[in-house]
Amino acid sequence: MNDYEIGLTHSMLFVQSLGIGFLIGLERERHEGKIAGVRTFTLIALLGALGGFISTRLDLPYVPWMLLLPMVGSLLLAQYKSAVTEPDTTTVMAALITFVLGYMLWFAHSLLPAALAISVTAVLYFREELRGLPRKLTRQDIISFFQFAAIAFILLPILPNQTFGPYDVFNPYQVGWLVVLISGISLAGYVALRMFGGKPGLVMVGLLGGLISTTATTLVYARHSKKMSHFATSAATIILLSHLMLFVRIAVVVAVVEMSALMFMLPWILGGLVAGLVCLGVLMQRHQMSMQFPELQVSNPTELKIALGFALGFSAVLFLSVWMNDVFHTTGAYVVAFFSGLSDVDAITIANLKLYALGTINIQVAIIAVVIAFLANLIVKLGIVLLFGDRQLRAPVLIGFALLVVGVLLGLMYSLSQV
Repeated sequence: MNDYEIGLTHSMLFVQSLGIGFLIGLERERHEGKIAGVRTFTLIALLGALGGFISTRLDLPYVPWMLLLPMVGSLLLAQYKSAVTEPDTTTVMAALITFVLGYMLWFAHSLLPAALAISVTAVLYFREELRGLPRKLTRQDIISFFQFAAIAFILLPILPNQTFGPYDVFNPYQVGWLVVLISGISLAGYVALRMFGGKPGLVMVGLLGGLISTTATTLVYARHSKKMSHFATSAATIILLSHLMLFVRIAVVVAVVEMSALMFMLPWILGGLVAGLVCLGVLMQRHQMSMQFPELQVSNPTELKIALGFALGFSAVLFLSVWMNDVFHTTGAYVVAFFSGLSDVDAITIANLKLYALGTINIQVAIIAVVIAFLANLIVKLGIVLLFGDRQLRAPVLIGFALLVVGVLLGLMYSLSQV
């Protein structure tokens, strides 16, 4: 890079450090008796970025420590002189993290510090919900978390990272890692739902339902549409929101499992997402929403039997996919995708991504198979609405699903034209 490009890159890193400090400081500014607010946190992040700049450009690794010590000292002095009797430990820790995030910009991918800053701000903002979370967790929930930690940090590292069985496609380590990935995504939604008491509002219910289980979300609110008058529109909105979150979930899985396939998958994912957002916008603008929601009761996705069930199901789908592709070629892969999609989209998505990475199938077959699984899953959800939902629920869900299908198919045609 020339001097101009280098200077521009450095400037952008400093700007990003200001944004990180401002974001975290904005949350701290809300609290009375604070020892640091927006301005202080913005300067702390900038100080960390300056430490990273000097240590990398001038090869002076001790400079960040020279900057960090006075910063911590000034915070402790402010705490000592503060009129508030309770120590503001949270603000001090947040300031240290903010400094480190500014420093990290010079050593890590620029997206990582930004993602961590958003996570830190969320943890700080949802203070009351996090404090009340332990009281909302059952004994079985806590046991399930221990099981998840055992799988992720004890069992996973010792699994053999080599292939076994017919077609050489079964890798115990990769299967365990995928169990952790899917369980972790579902766990995030489950914990958030527990934090908000199960009734966080229409948008939150739909989004969290998509993270945990679109099937459970569809079934609960389809049934509830028959019990509560004027709830059909709200139920349809929640159901469609959960399916929009399913698009995001698929995109995350593709990005983590096989990043090279994401650019080919994104058109149909974005097509369905945009079409669904248009439908949701019309629903929320033209119809009055009911603000009373039933509890979305779902089992903890990290329970051992659920994790093992996914592992066995994924392994079966993987073997079946490669065998059907070998015997019946692409037709066999599509048949497996359809029947697998009737119950779950995650397993068939990951199976096709793995087969694509191994060179067993090409990207075109992988894309079509995942889309077929998604459409099959929509058929099941539509059947749930028709069987268990109120008549007033059928029309908005049917129109919404139809728009999703149109958006997905248009995106699919574009994806295939680029392969």
